[in-house]
Amino acid sequence: MKKRKIELAVLSNIHLGAESCQADALLAYLSSISPKILVLNGRVLETEPVVQAALPSRHFRIFKKLFAMASAGTKIYYVYSNQDAVVRIFKDKSPGNVFFTKNLFLDLDGKKAWFTHGDFLQSPLFSKKWVQGLGTGRLRVLAGMIRFKNKIWNAGGKRPSQTLLHAEADYADRLKKDRTLRQTAVKLAAGRGCEYLICGAPHHLSNLWLETNMGKCQYLSAGDWVQHLTALEYNFKRWKSYRYSEDKLSPFFADEDLKQMNEEEILSKNLKTGISMIG
Repeated sequence: MKKRKIELAVLSNIHLGAESCQADALLAYLSSISPKILVLNGRVLETEPVVQAALPSRHFRIFKKLFAMASAGTKIYYVYSNQDAVVRIFKDKSPGNVFFTKNLFLDLDGKKAWFTHGDFLQSPLFSKKWVQGLGTGRLRVLAGMIRFKNKIWNAGGKRPSQTLLHAEADYADRLKKDRTLRQTAVKLAAGRGCEYLICGAPHHLSNLWLETNMGKCQYLSAGDWVQHLTALEYNFKRWKSYRYSEDKLSPFFADEDLKQMNEEEILSKNLKTGISMIG
């Protein structure tokens, strides 16, 4: 079966190493597409203690597939958050054609796209209405302060307090906060001259246009692969939401390149000294 050739695909929260990881479905999806660019927007691996243990073989096949795609010419950008373990694991090694960054800016047919995990947007501060009245300069300062706070929490082995607060909020309150967060995020993106904002932190599929006093911007999220098996695809100058449950054209099959690769080849041939960091 021919693979679908697309310009760009975005996946969020695949959590390799977790029992809930949908590895078989992910391998089927990756085997069905041939993207020029693949963006992994946060949480490729589960927490570091899990990573230190041996990954299940079907999870390791995802790494093999990603390395094979990179070797075939696909540019893979990993947009990581402060809690991601992948960056620590590949601190001194990086697969060729794979890049790590906290913020990714791409030109898509003349329009600027900003890819961010967006974990800093989950702070209770960003859900306040008064924040929407701040200029983009002060919003950037506030975002930087929250990132620094999260980094300190993570260094001490603790999760940021806003994660707990966000989880305990009831559904109606959470929807209200999400709307406020989207407006603030879009304002920040529009102030940077972006027409697309692709955010990984909201764990639900999103594709909508929002307008602020700084301008209009298309707000997108690939959702959560573990929970919903969703992704984003960009092709022919437009964004499309992908749902694995509705895909009737992508039966599971194993690529020949996966059959020809083993763990030793991945670790020795596909990794090179020096991490590729951008942004």
